[in-house]
Order: sequence, then structure tokens, then C-alpha cells
Amino acid sequence: MNRDLMRRLARRTLVVAATVAVLGVGVMTVQVAAQWRAEAAPLDTAPVSMTTITDDIAAETDRATTLTDQVDGIAKEIADLEDALVAANSSVETDAGTAASLQTDLDAATTKLVTVQGQLTAAEARLVALNKAAARQAAINRAANVRRTTTTTTTRPAVTPEPHDD
Repeated sequence: MNRDLMRRLARRTLVVAATVAVLGVGVMTVQVAAQWRAEAAPLDTAPVSMTTITDDIAAETDRATTLTDQVDGIAKEIADLEDALVAANSSVETDAGTAASLQTDLDAATTKLVTVQGQLTAAEARLVALNKAAARQAAINRAANVRRTTTTTTTRPAVTPEPHDD
């Protein structure tokens, strides 16, 4: 074998050995880096299991059902309040009609009262006038009686009463 051939063979062997060494160093570097990464960022929390997810879904479904029932209850209460409001409005309208009718009756009664008060005032004035006329008539009658008694005593002889035996 000749020297040239030996050199080529040695060079190729050296290149192959260097390539294998570089590849080996690369693989070891990746392994060491993976270990460092695993140690530097450990997985603290385990992944969520399917049972946990199923339980959470069941709990949320129950919660949604409860909330739906509560919303339905509130909707029923709102409907009841609306019915009560309609009834109250109807009652207010009826009361307003009754109040208007009562106001009309009160106005009529007030008019009658004013009329009766006017009649009462007129009757009081007539009573005062009649009392004055009666007083005048009484005075006239007294004066006439006084004249009659004075004229009869002067024209008639005085009668003396007979004594009684006591």
C-alpha cells in the first residue's frame, strides 16, 4: 500500500471519526439540555383528569339549572307584580270615578246649603220683623186695653165687692 493511499485512508477515517464525534457530542448536548430544561421547569400541577372535568361539567349544569329555576321564579314574581299593578290601576281609575261623582254630589250639596242658608237668613229676617210687629201689636193692644179700662171705669159706676165672712 502505498503512502498516498494510507494518507487518504487515514484522512477519511479521521473525517468519519470526527463526524461521528460531532454527532455524538450533539446528541449528548441535546440530552443534557433536555435534563436542564426538565429540572428548571418542573411540572407542578398534574393535568386535569377526565373525572374532574366530568364532575365540573355536572356541577356547572346543576348551577345552570338552579339559575334557570331562579330566573323562572323571578319572571313569575314579575308577572304577579304586573297583575297587581293592573289591578291597582283599575282600582285607582274606579276610585277616581267615584271621587268625581262624590265631588259632583258635594258641589250640588254645597249649592243646596247656600240656598238653605239664604232661606234661613231670609226666615231670620222675617222672624225679626214679625217679632217687632208682634211687639208693636202688643204695645198697641196694651194701649187699647188701657184706654178701654179707663173709659169703662169712667162711664160705669165702680162696683165694690161685698165683704165675705171669713
